[in-house]
Amino acid sequence: MTFDLMTASIREKLWHKMRQDLATYIPEIAQNQLLMCCACGRFLPQEAFDLEHLIPQQALKRDPDVVRVNPDTPRNVRSGNLLLCKKPLTLKGGGKVYDSGCNSWKGRFYDTQIRELVFGTALQPCGSFTDVHIIAALCLGYLAMVAEFGYIVVLMRSGSLMREQFFSPRKFHRNLPLRSQILLGGPLPVSSPEARMWAKPFSFGFERPGCCTIGARNFSLLIPVTRDPREPLARHLPFVPSKYKLRPDFKTFFK
Repeated sequence: MTFDLMTASIREKLWHKMRQDLATYIPEIAQNQLLMCCACGRFLPQEAFDLEHLIPQQALKRDPDVVRVNPDTPRNVRSGNLLLCKKPLTLKGGGKVYDSGCNSWKGRFYDTQIRELVFGTALQPCGSFTDVHIIAALCLGYLAMVAEFGYIVVLMRSGSLMREQFFSPRKFHRNLPLRSQILLGGPLPVSSPEARMWAKPFSFGFERPGCCTIGARNFSLLIPVTRDPREPLARHLPFVPSKYKLRPDFKTFFK
C-alpha cells in the first residue's frame, strides 16, 4: 500500500513520521506495524492511536479573532499535535487501570488544568492553583518535547521519569527535581496578533544542565532531561563520551 503525503490526514502523517523517527533508535520497528506510545510505553498498532491536541481545543477559544481566522494559524497549529494510545490500560500484575488509554487519561486528568493555566484563571489571586496544575504543565511540556524532538526524549532516563509522572496526576514523583516543581505564569497574551507567535505554541531552551526550560503560551517551567536531544548520537564507535550515546529505557507498567 502506498502512502500519499498530500492527501493524508494529520493523524496519518504523524503515524508515519513517528514510526520513521522511532526506527532510527529501534531498527526492528521497520519490520512490523507498531508504534511505541510515548506515555505508557506500549508498542501498539495504528488503530490503537488517536490524535491528541497538546493544548486542548477548549483552551483556544480566547485566542484573538485575527489569529483564529488566519490560515497560517489554524487550531491544529496553535495547539500542537501528537499521537497517544486509546487502548485500555491494564497493569502487568493484573487489574485494569483505565478504560480509554493515554489519550483519554490526559483529557481527564490534565486538560482542565491546562485550560485554566492558558486562560490565566488558575494564576489569579482568587484562583485555585494547586500542584495538579504544575503536574499538568510538566506532562504537557514532556509531550511537547516529544512532538518537537522525537523519541529520543522518550527513551532516555528522564523520559522514563516523565512517563511515570504522567500516571501520577495528584502527586510529584519522588525523583522529580525540586526545580521542576515550580511554575511561572502570566495572563493570556490576547493583545498580540502576530502569527509568528501563535504558530509555535512551545519554546525550548537547554541553557541549564539536566533540564529544559519550556514555555507554553503564557507559562513556563523546567522539565528534567538526561541529555540535550539536539546533540548528535555516535552510532558506530565502540567508545564515546556519555553525552553522545543513548541507552534506551523501555520500562513500562502496562500490558
